[in-house]
Amino acid sequence: MNSATLRNAFAFALVALVFGYSVWHVLLRGKTRDDDGRVTLRVGHWLMHAGMRESFDEAARAYERLHPGVRVEQIAVPIRSYHAWVRTQLVGGTAPDLTGQLSLDEEILSRHFLPLDHRLDLPNPYNEGSPLEGVPWRDTFVDGLAAMRAVNPNSGELTGVYLQLNSLRLFYNKRLLRLVTGSDEPPRTYASLRALREQVDRHNAAHGTSLEPIAGCGPYAQHFFGRLLPSQTQRLVTEISPLRNLQMPQADLATRFLDGRLSHRTPELHSSLALLRDVSALKSPGFTQLRRDDALFSYLQQSAVTIVAGTWDYAVFVRDGDFETGVIPIPFPDRDDPLFGRHVLGVVAEGGGGPEGMLGIVRSSRHPDLALDFLRFLTSHRVATRFTEESKRISAIREVPPPADSPGLAPQLEGEAPGFAVDFQHFGAGHTFNLFQRHLHTLIGPRGGVEPFLEAFERDLRGSLRRDFATHISRAEREAQNLDARIGFMLTLPDAFADPDELERLLEVRTLRHTEALRHRRTLQP
Repeated sequence: MNSATLRNAFAFALVALVFGYSVWHVLLRGKTRDDDGRVTLRVGHWLMHAGMRESFDEAARAYERLHPGVRVEQIAVPIRSYHAWVRTQLVGGTAPDLTGQLSLDEEILSRHFLPLDHRLDLPNPYNEGSPLEGVPWRDTFVDGLAAMRAVNPNSGELTGVYLQLNSLRLFYNKRLLRLVTGSDEPPRTYASLRALREQVDRHNAAHGTSLEPIAGCGPYAQHFFGRLLPSQTQRLVTEISPLRNLQMPQADLATRFLDGRLSHRTPELHSSLALLRDVSALKSPGFTQLRRDDALFSYLQQSAVTIVAGTWDYAVFVRDGDFETGVIPIPFPDRDDPLFGRHVLGVVAEGGGGPEGMLGIVRSSRHPDLALDFLRFLTSHRVATRFTEESKRISAIREVPPPADSPGLAPQLEGEAPGFAVDFQHFGAGHTFNLFQRHLHTLIGPRGGVEPFLEAFERDLRGSLRRDFATHISRAEREAQNLDARIGFMLTLPDAFADPDELERLLEVRTLRHTEALRHRRTLQP
């Protein structure tokens, strides 16, 4: 046997081995009963922050005690891999019965997840004996699941629920704050946060240390900027909001830029850029290149007095920090701020916070009723309370208090409406946002400034906005076509299965999408 034949035989054997392993793996994953006859229910998610896997394990064991014939298997996937993993599992029909819905769009959710709407109208049986006994499942969530419905703006279907709420907070090292400022009082306004820079510099000069005011990283800085900078457009949005609802859709903002009614030299937008440069000086050098773990490490090593991080990180500070951490809402400029108070209305209300731990039942599940029952169990008042105690996070379920040692994590419900951001992060295909990020160093660098940034950024701004507009219009037209198909199908249903209210809602959304596409197509005309 010559070498070529040996190579071919080896290649064939390798392919056969890989194929055999793949078949075995799929069959194993498809197995729904253990050798002892118990049904296996799988839950896949990305929630690997401190306390979350432990909370899932505790809930799974409690459910198994109630249902001895069931085994709950937790599949936790690192968030960096989750985006690719979940899509592969869904397309391959091997997704866990309950699958996390992080970064999934409406098309994927509608195709691969079961709608829960009618099931949500019934009380959660696991709330018996709790303050939420007899309350429809939907109404046990702090916002009535409005945040989940917003994920599917066209179909309006509820394809999942969520476990917790996320927000940003300023966490501070109580010992270092006292050492640097001589006070236990944290910086509750932006002016006092800004003053922390000079206080840290004086402390470093006197003691030969290298403390930073805020431990920073690229992703968390973007979250921070997204909360802080719209304070500068609060007054402006009350004047130019197209529907007078204190909101400024990105497409309408782009229209005003293209027809010359707005620019980044408009005082309010120019102030947003100045605030971005100012707050960047409080962060670690080179923060835009750092990752979350770098920022957390810097704070835990007591190299920074504070850190702006998610409420999901609090458990890490409690578990891994050998110092006491305080927590307060993000300090905003107030009206008396000498630099950034002119355009401010007041502290921004957070609403309920952003949804976290979104879970839904996949259409390929072999046990959808069991998955539904476990989802009800997870979102019951008793289990949600244990999740909060173990994970140190804010529950999405009503009547569940924040962690006893950190009331500052609770959403700040009182306040003013936010303004709008000036970087077009969520518009079109992201050309304008990428342009903004590409020239950001000219704004926040040591020798940068607002004018150098604008000179570079404005050269290609119109072209980027037009490309994003083309994507936005195409997306609206595609959504309208999908709605046409859905409406056509509903019109073929017998009267006994028809839902007039749902049909009317879809017709209204379809009209809005058509109108949006036609109205904004005029913007692209020469």
